[in-house]
Amino acid sequence: MRDRRWDFLHDVEKQPVKDWILERFAAELARDLEGWPPPFEAYVADDLRRRWAAGLGRRPPDEVLRLAMELARLDLGRDVEAYEERMRNAAPRACRDAADEAALHLVALLVSEECLDLKERAEAARLTRADLSRAVAMAERLVFRPATR
Repeated sequence: MRDRRWDFLHDVEKQPVKDWILERFAAELARDLEGWPPPFEAYVADDLRRRWAAGLGRRPPDEVLRLAMELARLDLGRDVEAYEERMRNAAPRACRDAADEAALHLVALLVSEECLDLKERAEAARLTRADLSRAVAMAERLVFRPATR
């Protein structure tokens, strides 16, 4: 008699390991950002958490989270000029108060640091900064997916 417990594996589409890692990472990052506050302790230094403590009180508006994730992607892509331009022009429009501005900085830093930590931990996968930026975009789609009825 054949063991049919593993038959479902025949129907599963093959996927490169790098893509699997990025999808799992994006899902976890999205889950962390949906719950507020995310686990900043491991990635944001104590002095920065104290400096931006106002951002921990409430979840910032979606516009602030989107901008923070965009800033993280720009940081990962080392696009300093675009990063500074977004901070000068988009941040004042997105942030209504000091709490939103603090949350913007915290989330952008958290996302960048988590990505770089993944790159270091998954060294054998040879993740590039472009791969990490793609993972942030996947997480953003998960966080802001349309609500299903």
